[in-house]
Amino acid sequence: MTCALTQDSVFEDKYVHKLVCSRPKRGLLLLLVTGLMVSALCAGCGVDVVGDEPPLQTLYNPVGMTLHPTGKYLYVVNSNFNLDYREDRGGTVVVIDTDTLEIVPGGTVQIGTFGGDIKLNTPSDGEPTRAYVAVRGNGSVTAIDLTENGAKLRCKGGTLTEDCQIPTEREDPFGVAVASFDVNIDGADTTVDFVAVAHLLGGDLTGLTIPGDQIEGFDRSAASLVAGANDIARSPRNGQFYVTSRFENAVVAFRPVLGPDGELAGVFETATVPISSAPPLSGLDSRGIAFNGDGTMAFVANRGPDSLLFLDAGPTDAETGSGTRNEIVDVLPMPSQPSEIAVVNVGERELIYVSSFADESLTIVDPQARAIIGTIDLIAEPYDLVVDQGRHKRLYATLFNQDAIAVIDIDETSPSFNQMTAVIR
Repeated sequence: MTCALTQDSVFEDKYVHKLVCSRPKRGLLLLLVTGLMVSALCAGCGVDVVGDEPPLQTLYNPVGMTLHPTGKYLYVVNSNFNLDYREDRGGTVVVIDTDTLEIVPGGTVQIGTFGGDIKLNTPSDGEPTRAYVAVRGNGSVTAIDLTENGAKLRCKGGTLTEDCQIPTEREDPFGVAVASFDVNIDGADTTVDFVAVAHLLGGDLTGLTIPGDQIEGFDRSAASLVAGANDIARSPRNGQFYVTSRFENAVVAFRPVLGPDGELAGVFETATVPISSAPPLSGLDSRGIAFNGDGTMAFVANRGPDSLLFLDAGPTDAETGSGTRNEIVDVLPMPSQPSEIAVVNVGERELIYVSSFADESLTIVDPQARAIIGTIDLIAEPYDLVVDQGRHKRLYATLFNQDAIAVIDIDETSPSFNQMTAVIR
């Protein structure tokens, strides 16, 4: 048997790897596999996936990002999508100093291949202490410690993260949301991180609780909520989590239930918000989701058709503020392949920035008028978006196919407002 590992596109902006194997007298066998299955299939066909160590001071196939609350450090996941480096630890998370726009020397950790979303924990008594990364290649959530005030990333003091991988036991962990809760365990006050994980394949959503700094003490629970779960956001109004779907025309709300000692009793659906549609429109394939400042409205990037959905998450009783409407109230057409959403405070108003992958642009939306008010052209397809409202007043966009990050000025007093001012490579 002979085999070759190639690539093919799927879902427009995502890719899967094809392992093409041929047998004598039996023709061509084509196996489509996800990143989680690449190693096993390649091993069966004699394909060596062990390669070089990845570069630690470089951006390559960048996907997810998150920002330190001080605005000083930007954390970027390099996915090793092209399998240029060894499969088991060929991805990295780098730290970018936003003052210099340079990767911090010695701050990088190595992770598995096909990393996705990254989020920081939110302890009530201080700055974040840990980042959580969904890694499809090994089916894990990798827990990474922030050290030196966020300037460096570490796993138990080291730069390799094999000992910090929490298995999800479900296929293709992709989107991540994190919330931290104060609990009392054995008479001692501590913080428990709750990590919600969206699985791109299958119909499950995984919840994890990690007490304090004890990664080994994690608790795990899965719930069948929605197929093709993509992105997760937490409402600042009711504290519930909302997950989008690529394969179902709905947004699903859920919440975790924690026991008295911080153990995870389960993850439970609280609402299903249907995305109504009419032929030939499907309402399927929702991607990014983000809430406005008070949590009364969520914005959803949808591709069935290309549009921005307005999800009313305000109270059903205006006088008491109780209940949640959970209803799609408007749809705004978008350029091709809307992907991620950022909510930006500009002066005294909020604006919505939507990345359009195929259009290589950002679309600016006024949510009050529910109208497009501007477009920012980029040099390549934008992937993830992260907002810095304080330190520099910038919007960062990963440019997956350019191995770069676009820097956009969102300071309304600046002459370069809503323009791309730099590219980090």
